[in-house]
Amino acid sequence: MGTLQDELKKLYPKRPSAKQPTHPPYSNLDIPQSYQKFCADMAGRDFTDPRNTQISVLDVNFPKLLGAKMAATGAKAKASLVLASLKNGTFNPALYEVEDDRIDTLFWIEDTICKCDSIHDNNHPVIEADEVYVKRYDKIGSQVKLVFTRKLDAGQIVIVTSFLTSPADLVRFVKMPPIWP
Repeated sequence: MGTLQDELKKLYPKRPSAKQPTHPPYSNLDIPQSYQKFCADMAGRDFTDPRNTQISVLDVNFPKLLGAKMAATGAKAKASLVLASLKNGTFNPALYEVEDDRIDTLFWIEDTICKCDSIHDNNHPVIEADEVYVKRYDKIGSQVKLVFTRKLDAGQIVIVTSFLTSPADLVRFVKMPPIWP
């Protein structure tokens, strides 16, 4: 019989090393910093999906992508006012609330579009969009990132909004079967 420590090691073998997350890094930027990064990295860009379709990112969608609401009333924040205050440096974060998971995963949108697991027709009862890009990530909590897109009258396809959900709730937001793959 070995030492107590040897015996404990037999009973409780070393855990395998933790699996590295299979998702892009979380953002820890505040709203003005996120807007600057959004303008530099995403706004005005097109991302190509697996079908070779171009999806455009408009700067006016920044408040919607964060789910920005008025802190005092809970009403949706008016995008033009949020953007104007961010552009002129007068943004007051105390006036707004944003969903933490939206700002934390804002910069996952490119990965979700370009490396999606599936593309579906939209089934969300409120969001006016045509298609939904779905990407499941190996993470704690809501694991499915959704990106909703809409085709404008001019033919351009743009991002409408994006958020995380659970695999169980996915069926509430997308039509089955997927249109891709």
